[in-house]
Amino acid sequence: MLVACNQAGKKNVNIKKIEVQNIDLYPRYHTCPDYFEKEKQLECLMLKINSFITYHLNEKYRKEFESVTDTLWIKFEIDTTGQIHYINVIHFKDRFKDSLHKGIFNKIAQRIPKLKPAIYQGKPVNFEFKIPVVHYNQ
Repeated sequence: MLVACNQAGKKNVNIKKIEVQNIDLYPRYHTCPDYFEKEKQLECLMLKINSFITYHLNEKYRKEFESVTDTLWIKFEIDTTGQIHYINVIHFKDRFKDSLHKGIFNKIAQRIPKLKPAIYQGKPVNFEFKIPVVHYNQ
C-alpha cells in the first residue's frame, strides 16, 4: 500500500524567498475551514493533499509502484492562482529515475482541486511543498 505521510511538518514546507513563519495565510483546500491559527491551516492543507494523493495512488496506480520499496518525496507548487503544479520526485537513491512514475505524479497533481493561494503581505504568492510517499510491501 502507498501512503502519503501525514507527518509532513513545517520543515518540509517551503515558500520561495519567503520564510514560512512570515506567511499570512497558507493555501486553503476547498473543504478546509477558515482557521485563524496558521498551524491548523497548514495541517488541514497537508491532510487533504495527503488523502488525495494516497487515494489516487492506491486506487489507480498501485501496480506501477510495486517495485518502489522506500520513501519518495513529491514536490509540488501552488501558484498565485491556486493551481497545483507537479515539480519533481525527490528520491535519495539514484535508481529512481522512472519517467512513468513522474508522469503519474504529474497526472495526480493536475487532478487536485484548485486551492486558495498562499497570502503574504496581502498578496498571493507561490507556495512550494514536499510530501513523503512511502511504499509498504504487502
